[in-house]
Formats: sequence, C-alpha cells, structure tokens
Amino acid sequence: MTLLTTRIERRALREVDAVLVENTDMLEFVRSSGQDRAIKAPPGVDTSVFSPPNTGWRREGYLLSVCRLNDPRKGLERMIHAYAMMLQLDDSVPPLLLAGRGELPGPLLGLVVNLGLSSRLTLRPNVDPGHLADLYRCASVFLQTSYEEGLGMSVLEAMASGLPVVSTDTAGSREAVANGVTGWLVPQRNDTAVPSIVANRVLDVLRGDGQAIGRRARERCEQNFSSEVALLPFIRVYDDLIRRPTSSG
Repeated sequence: MTLLTTRIERRALREVDAVLVENTDMLEFVRSSGQDRAIKAPPGVDTSVFSPPNTGWRREGYLLSVCRLNDPRKGLERMIHAYAMMLQLDDSVPPLLLAGRGELPGPLLGLVVNLGLSSRLTLRPNVDPGHLADLYRCASVFLQTSYEEGLGMSVLEAMASGLPVVSTDTAGSREAVANGVTGWLVPQRNDTAVPSIVANRVLDVLRGDGQAIGRRARERCEQNFSSEVALLPFIRVYDDLIRRPTSSG
C-alpha cells in the first residue's frame, strides 16, 4: 500500500499546476517527482501580536515549550530529561513551562515525578490561544525536541517574541532557525545524546548574550516569516495561474 500511495502521490504532484511547500526537504521531494513549479512558501506569523516585551529579553524568565502535549512526535520525554540534566549542572536554571493543546500523558507525568521535577516544571494544558503571546514574552529560551517538524509555528512565534531557540534539527527547524545565530539546532543522529546537548545549549544561551540572539531571532522572523512577507509567494503563484491562458477544446 505504501508503494501504491507513493506512486499516486507522485503522479498527482506532476499533474497539478503548482505546488506550495513549507520547507526545503519538501521542495526537493516535489521536484524529484517531476514537478517543475514547486515553490517554497511557509506560513507566516503575526509579528505585531507576537512581539518582544518592552523591557527586553528576560534572562530570569522560564524556559518554554509550546506544542501538542500528547503527541509523541514532539519528543517531550527528551525535553524532560534535558531539563533534569540542566538542573544537575546548574540549580539556578529557571523553571520549565510546557504549554499547548492536549494533556501530558501519564508516563511523562510519571517521568516528571521520578526525576524530582514536580516543583520546577509547570504544565499549561489546553492553553487559550489568546494567552500565548504573553507566555512567550515572559520566557527566556524556547525549547523544541521534536523528532520531526514540517515547519513549527511555535518556533516562529517564539522568534517573533525575541526568544533564542534551542531545537532538535528537523526539516522545519532548519528552515526557521539560523544555527548559532538565532539559536541552536541539536543533531538527532544519536538520540541518546539529544537531552545532554539540549541542556548544554540552553545553559550556553542563559550564560551568554541571549539578548543579542533574541534580537537576531526577531529580525529573522520579521524579514522571512512575517504574515506580510509570507503572503507574497501565494499571491504571485495565484496571480500567475489566473493570467495563464486556458486551453480551448
């Protein structure tokens, strides 16, 4: 079935007039299917809603992750282990706040208890979308430990809010984060090493110039992922398709 589905998918990609994709990996896949008109057009974020606090970057702010809390693809078990390692290295690390849709599964709640993190880790399940901007503004570093991401809107929202980002290396995070400039990408070649690398990268940000990293993250988001910028490829593609002559017959 997988082979059949792939064949159908590739044929469909070849026969449409244009394909809009979120990241470079998707772009290469579509082009390999024989579709020449593949355009990278990631969605944008409202940079007026998601914006840095007037007081600037907050080194003492909590560490933040926003995602579907019950989605195993988000790799939250790795984040919880990473946070435990941070505390072992530096007990003054800010608290960790996990927010988003759904509820944290029982096994992960048990992991929090077993690692002694109950007093340092806060959950905000099913958070009201209207409160998200304030959650970002009160944070110091944004964390993502996903196994895969097509793009990752929460990373863009964090960058728009002036937050340094520490994320696992996925097709989506490679699109959003400039490694070593607006945050850090953590390789996933060795899964068992991910928590340790995440922990050390977060500590690097907290001990370094998080203000400058967050400022560069905001600038990158404004230049590449604001709603106004993100809309342009869609407009160009649809305008071109509308102007194309239709075949008679």
